[in-house]
Amino acid sequence: MNITDRRRILGPANAKPLVFDKSMGPAQRGESEEVSSETGNDAMYIENGIVGNSNGSSYLEVKSRINDKNCTLLLTSVYGPRPSRGAFNAKATLSVQFREVTLEKIPAGQLREVCTFLTNIFNAVVNLERYPKSGIDIFLSLIHSSSGPQDYELESIITTCVNGITLAFVDAGIEILDTVSAGMYKKNITAFMKNGTEVVGFWKDDDDNSASEGIMDIVEKCKEHYLQNRKTMIEYMIRSSKSSN
Repeated sequence: MNITDRRRILGPANAKPLVFDKSMGPAQRGESEEVSSETGNDAMYIENGIVGNSNGSSYLEVKSRINDKNCTLLLTSVYGPRPSRGAFNAKATLSVQFREVTLEKIPAGQLREVCTFLTNIFNAVVNLERYPKSGIDIFLSLIHSSSGPQDYELESIITTCVNGITLAFVDAGIEILDTVSAGMYKKNITAFMKNGTEVVGFWKDDDDNSASEGIMDIVEKCKEHYLQNRKTMIEYMIRSSKSSN
């Protein structure tokens, strides 16, 4: 009696399993290459161009090596420059919108302050005169933020937003005066350009316990963090440009 196993489709008797060379890198195997770097006390993962319908986008994961629970995930997308309606404007107008997709809820008043702070920074950084009668819209989607006992750490979120917007502008090909990044010290944030010689934004929390320290000392501490973040971002952009060529 001939009994056939009909539950499975059997391959040829002489079939051999596939074996992949473990020495091959992800780019050689056709996989997407993940770029991550450790920046001082932070571990930063960066990926650009993941929002298909935007002109430019960036995704950042920033995790503190000091406190494993402090992790910020942010998706930034840029739309524009696109024609604006109404009266003629000699330069582009820039807007920042913040969206929360997390369980943590940041008060609306704080979100407005954050958007105003970011708008002022990039109004000074983007070459708006190059795009007359145009609008540039920035959308920030906070995917996750946690800092242990608190629901969120606003200063870490703002720092990540500055870095994420810069990377998204680079991905969109929008002209900026320099690679802008931000550094954080306690509850203070300073955004720099021109290798830390020019300050384009300063955020200070009134409840911060560093009130006894001078402003210049705080800025110098933020500058150390800024230089580390800027180095990581530039290294990523160099690797990305090489891989695309």
